[in-house]
Amino acid sequence: AMRSFTLFSIPRLARVANLPGCVLKTRAFSAAVQPSADQHPWLAKVPAPPTFKSEERVLTFLAANVAAGDLAGVERDWTYLPYAEHGKGLEIILQAHTLAGFPRTINALIKVHELGLHPEGTKHFDEHHNVDSWRKDGLTTLDAVYGPVSDKMRANFRKMHPLLESILVEHIYGRVLSRPLVGRRMRELCTISIIAGQNLPLQLVSHLRGAIRCGASRAEVITAVEQTGLVWGDAALQQARAVRDVRWSSGRAIPDEE
Repeated sequence: AMRSFTLFSIPRLARVANLPGCVLKTRAFSAAVQPSADQHPWLAKVPAPPTFKSEERVLTFLAANVAAGDLAGVERDWTYLPYAEHGKGLEIILQAHTLAGFPRTINALIKVHELGLHPEGTKHFDEHHNVDSWRKDGLTTLDAVYGPVSDKMRANFRKMHPLLESILVEHIYGRVLSRPLVGRRMRELCTISIIAGQNLPLQLVSHLRGAIRCGASRAEVITAVEQTGLVWGDAALQQARAVRDVRWSSGRAIPDEE
Protein backbone atom coordinates (compact mmCIF):
# COMPACT_ATOMS: atom_id res chain seq x y z
CA ALA A 1 0.00 0.00 0.00
CA MET A 2 1.10 3.53 -0.71
CA ARG A 3 2.17 5.44 2.40
CA SER A 4 2.53 9.17 2.74
CA PHE A 5 4.48 10.97 5.41
CA THR A 6 5.93 14.36 6.14
CA LEU A 7 9.60 14.96 5.61
CA PHE A 8 11.60 15.86 8.69
CA SER A 9 13.16 19.31 8.63
CA ILE A 10 15.42 21.21 11.01
CA PRO A 11 15.04 24.92 10.14
CA ARG A 12 17.43 25.91 12.92
CA LEU A 13 20.24 24.07 11.10
CA ALA A 14 20.50 27.02 8.76
CA ARG A 15 20.66 29.44 11.67
CA VAL A 16 23.34 27.39 13.40
CA ALA A 17 25.31 27.35 10.15
CA ASN A 18 24.92 31.15 9.98
CA LEU A 19 23.55 31.07 6.46
CA PRO A 20 21.22 34.07 6.05
CA GLY A 21 18.13 33.43 4.01
CA CYS A 22 18.58 29.67 3.94
CA VAL A 23 15.33 28.09 5.04
CA LEU A 24 14.83 24.35 5.03
CA LYS A 25 11.39 23.45 3.79
CA THR A 26 9.13 20.65 4.90
CA ARG A 27 7.06 18.88 2.28
CA ALA A 28 4.92 15.77 2.03
CA PHE A 29 5.56 12.99 -0.44
CA SER A 30 4.61 9.40 -1.22
CA ALA A 31 7.04 6.60 -0.44
CA ALA A 32 5.96 4.87 -3.66
CA VAL A 33 7.70 7.35 -5.97
CA GLN A 34 11.30 6.76 -4.99
CA PRO A 35 13.58 5.12 -7.59
CA SER A 36 15.44 1.98 -6.56
CA ALA A 37 19.07 2.14 -5.49
CA ASP A 38 19.73 -0.33 -8.33
CA GLN A 39 18.80 2.43 -10.78
CA HIS A 40 21.57 4.81 -9.74
CA PRO A 41 23.32 5.71 -13.02
CA TRP A 42 26.83 5.27 -11.63
CA LEU A 43 26.43 1.64 -10.68
CA ALA A 44 26.90 0.49 -14.26
CA LYS A 45 30.04 2.56 -14.75
CA VAL A 46 32.23 0.52 -12.38
CA PRO A 47 31.87 -3.26 -11.90
CA ALA A 48 31.46 -4.52 -8.36
CA PRO A 49 31.24 -7.88 -6.61
CA PRO A 50 27.74 -9.03 -5.62
CA THR A 51 28.66 -8.59 -1.94
CA PHE A 52 28.89 -4.83 -2.49
CA LYS A 53 25.17 -4.01 -2.43
CA SER A 54 23.69 -1.21 -4.50
CA GLU A 55 22.56 0.79 -1.46
CA GLU A 56 26.05 0.47 0.02
CA ARG A 57 27.63 1.79 -3.14
CA VAL A 58 25.19 4.70 -3.15
CA LEU A 59 26.50 5.52 0.34
CA THR A 60 30.06 5.57 -1.02
CA PHE A 61 28.98 7.88 -3.85
CA LEU A 62 27.32 10.12 -1.28
CA ALA A 63 30.46 10.18 0.87
CA ALA A 64 32.64 11.23 -2.06
CA ASN A 65 30.23 13.90 -3.30
CA VAL A 66 29.96 15.39 0.20
CA ALA A 67 33.75 15.57 0.41
CA ALA A 68 34.02 17.09 -3.06
CA GLY A 69 31.39 19.71 -2.27
CA ASP A 70 29.25 18.53 -5.18
CA LEU A 71 25.73 19.25 -3.96
CA ALA A 72 24.18 18.19 -7.26
CA GLY A 73 25.82 14.82 -6.73
CA VAL A 74 24.59 14.74 -3.13
CA GLU A 75 21.06 15.41 -4.39
CA ARG A 76 21.27 12.60 -6.94
CA ASP A 77 22.65 10.13 -4.41
CA TRP A 78 20.01 11.02 -1.81
CA THR A 79 17.31 10.50 -4.43
CA TYR A 80 18.43 6.89 -4.93
CA LEU A 81 19.16 6.11 -1.29
CA PRO A 82 16.33 3.97 0.11
CA TYR A 83 14.26 5.65 2.81
CA ALA A 84 15.27 2.91 5.24
CA GLU A 85 18.90 3.93 4.72
CA HIS A 86 18.41 7.64 5.46
CA GLY A 87 19.80 7.20 8.96
CA LYS A 88 22.95 5.62 7.52
CA GLY A 89 23.16 8.40 4.95
CA LEU A 90 23.18 10.97 7.74
CA GLU A 91 25.89 9.02 9.55
CA ILE A 92 28.11 9.00 6.46
CA ILE A 93 27.62 12.74 5.94
CA LEU A 94 28.47 13.33 9.61
CA GLN A 95 31.56 11.14 9.24
CA ALA A 96 32.74 13.27 6.32
CA HIS A 97 33.52 16.22 8.58
CA THR A 98 36.44 14.26 10.05
CA LEU A 99 38.02 13.90 6.60
CA ALA A 100 36.73 16.80 4.50
CA GLY A 101 35.84 19.52 7.01
CA PHE A 102 32.78 21.08 8.59
CA PRO A 103 31.70 23.44 5.76
CA ARG A 104 31.06 20.69 3.23
CA THR A 105 29.39 18.52 5.84
CA ILE A 106 27.10 21.38 6.86
CA ASN A 107 26.21 22.17 3.25
CA ALA A 108 25.41 18.53 2.54
CA LEU A 109 23.21 18.26 5.64
CA ILE A 110 21.32 21.37 4.61
CA LYS A 111 20.82 19.87 1.14
CA VAL A 112 19.45 16.51 2.34
CA HIS A 113 17.09 18.17 4.81
CA GLU A 114 15.77 20.31 1.97
CA LEU A 115 15.34 17.20 -0.17
CA GLY A 116 13.62 15.26 2.61
CA LEU A 117 14.52 12.97 5.44
CA HIS A 118 12.38 9.98 6.32
CA PRO A 119 11.35 10.17 10.01
CA GLU A 120 13.09 6.83 10.61
CA GLY A 121 16.37 8.55 9.87
CA THR A 122 16.04 10.86 12.84
CA LYS A 123 15.85 8.07 15.41
CA HIS A 124 19.63 7.83 15.59
CA PHE A 125 20.47 11.44 16.45
CA ASP A 126 20.91 10.83 20.16
CA GLU A 127 24.12 9.76 21.83
CA HIS A 128 25.41 8.94 25.28
CA HIS A 129 27.66 11.88 26.12
CA ASN A 130 30.58 10.34 27.97
CA VAL A 131 34.20 11.14 27.14
CA ASP A 132 35.48 8.02 28.93
CA SER A 133 33.28 5.78 26.80
CA TRP A 134 34.28 7.67 23.66
CA ARG A 135 37.93 7.06 24.47
CA LYS A 136 37.35 3.37 25.20
CA ASP A 137 35.33 2.88 22.00
CA GLY A 138 37.80 4.99 20.04
CA LEU A 139 40.76 2.86 21.09
CA THR A 140 38.87 -0.29 20.10
CA THR A 141 37.92 1.07 16.68
CA LEU A 142 41.38 2.51 16.10
CA ASP A 143 42.96 -0.87 16.83
CA ALA A 144 40.50 -2.56 14.46
CA VAL A 145 41.41 -0.19 11.62
CA TYR A 146 45.17 0.23 12.15
CA GLY A 147 46.11 -3.07 13.73
CA PRO A 148 49.69 -3.34 15.02
CA VAL A 149 50.62 0.25 14.10
CA SER A 150 47.84 1.82 16.19
CA ASP A 151 49.97 2.52 19.27
CA LYS A 152 52.85 3.89 17.19
CA MET A 153 50.50 6.22 15.32
CA ARG A 154 48.98 7.55 18.54
CA ALA A 155 52.45 8.22 19.95
CA ASN A 156 53.40 10.12 16.81
CA PHE A 157 50.23 12.18 17.03
CA ARG A 158 51.00 13.08 20.64
CA LYS A 159 54.45 14.31 19.56
CA MET A 160 52.91 16.49 16.85
CA HIS A 161 50.37 17.96 19.26
CA PRO A 162 48.95 16.44 22.46
CA LEU A 163 45.40 17.42 21.54
CA LEU A 164 45.68 15.74 18.15
CA GLU A 165 45.79 12.29 19.75
CA SER A 166 42.80 13.09 21.96
CA ILE A 167 40.79 14.38 19.02
CA LEU A 168 41.70 11.31 16.99
CA VAL A 169 40.75 8.79 19.67
CA GLU A 170 37.89 10.44 21.55
CA HIS A 171 36.15 12.41 18.82
CA ILE A 172 36.91 10.87 15.43
CA TYR A 173 37.19 7.19 16.32
CA GLY A 174 35.12 7.26 19.50
CA ARG A 175 32.29 9.75 19.22
CA VAL A 176 31.85 9.55 15.43
CA LEU A 177 33.19 6.34 13.91
CA SER A 178 32.07 4.10 16.76
CA ARG A 179 28.43 5.12 16.42
CA PRO A 180 26.57 1.83 15.91
CA LEU A 181 24.25 2.36 12.94
CA VAL A 182 26.99 2.00 10.31
CA GLY A 183 29.52 -0.80 10.75
CA ARG A 184 33.28 -0.53 10.43
CA ARG A 185 33.43 -2.19 7.00
CA MET A 186 31.07 0.35 5.48
CA ARG A 187 32.69 3.28 7.24
CA GLU A 188 36.08 2.29 5.85
CA LEU A 189 34.76 1.89 2.30
CA CYS A 190 33.24 5.37 2.60
CA THR A 191 36.50 6.70 4.01
CA ILE A 192 38.33 5.41 0.94
CA SER A 193 35.75 7.15 -1.24
CA ILE A 194 36.33 10.42 0.60
CA ILE A 195 40.13 10.47 0.63
CA ALA A 196 40.98 8.70 -2.65
CA GLY A 197 40.45 11.88 -4.64
CA GLN A 198 42.32 14.22 -2.33
CA ASN A 199 45.90 13.14 -3.11
CA LEU A 200 46.47 11.74 0.37
CA PRO A 201 48.58 8.63 -0.30
CA LEU A 202 49.62 8.04 3.31
CA GLN A 203 46.03 8.07 4.54
CA LEU A 204 44.78 6.08 1.56
CA VAL A 205 47.28 3.30 2.25
CA SER A 206 46.14 3.16 5.87
CA HIS A 207 42.49 2.84 4.95
CA LEU A 208 43.02 0.35 2.13
CA ARG A 209 44.45 -1.85 4.86
CA GLY A 210 41.84 -0.78 7.38
CA ALA A 211 38.92 -1.65 5.13
CA ILE A 212 40.14 -5.22 4.76
CA ARG A 213 40.88 -5.52 8.46
CA CYS A 214 37.29 -4.42 9.10
CA GLY A 215 35.75 -7.04 6.85
CA ALA A 216 35.72 -5.64 3.32
CA SER A 217 36.84 -7.96 0.56
CA ARG A 218 39.72 -7.11 -1.73
CA ALA A 219 37.21 -6.83 -4.60
CA GLU A 220 35.07 -4.35 -2.65
CA VAL A 221 38.11 -2.20 -1.87
CA ILE A 222 39.17 -2.28 -5.53
CA THR A 223 35.67 -1.13 -6.50
CA ALA A 224 35.82 1.76 -4.04
CA VAL A 225 39.11 2.89 -5.58
CA GLU A 226 37.84 2.46 -9.14
CA GLN A 227 34.86 4.71 -8.36
CA THR A 228 37.23 7.60 -7.62
CA GLY A 229 37.05 8.98 -11.15
CA LEU A 230 33.27 9.34 -10.99
CA VAL A 231 33.59 12.17 -8.49
CA TRP A 232 37.18 13.34 -8.51
CA GLY A 233 38.19 12.88 -12.17
CA ASP A 234 40.67 10.78 -14.14
CA ALA A 235 43.84 12.28 -12.64
CA ALA A 236 42.66 11.46 -9.13
CA LEU A 237 41.72 7.95 -10.23
CA GLN A 238 45.21 7.35 -11.61
CA GLN A 239 46.77 8.59 -8.37
CA ALA A 240 44.56 6.32 -6.28
CA ARG A 241 45.28 3.33 -8.51
CA ALA A 242 49.02 3.93 -8.22
CA VAL A 243 48.84 3.94 -4.42
CA ARG A 244 46.75 0.79 -4.41
CA ASP A 245 48.86 -1.09 -6.96
CA VAL A 246 52.21 -0.29 -5.36
CA ARG A 247 51.03 -1.44 -1.95
CA TRP A 248 49.29 -4.54 -3.28
CA SER A 249 51.95 -5.62 -5.77
CA SER A 250 52.84 -8.55 -3.53
CA GLY A 251 49.36 -9.98 -4.12
CA ARG A 252 48.59 -10.19 -0.41
CA ALA A 253 45.15 -9.36 0.93
CA ILE A 254 46.71 -6.97 3.46
CA PRO A 255 49.95 -5.24 2.35
CA ASP A 256 53.05 -5.40 4.50
CA GLU A 257 52.94 -3.27 7.61
CA GLU A 258 55.15 -0.24 7.80
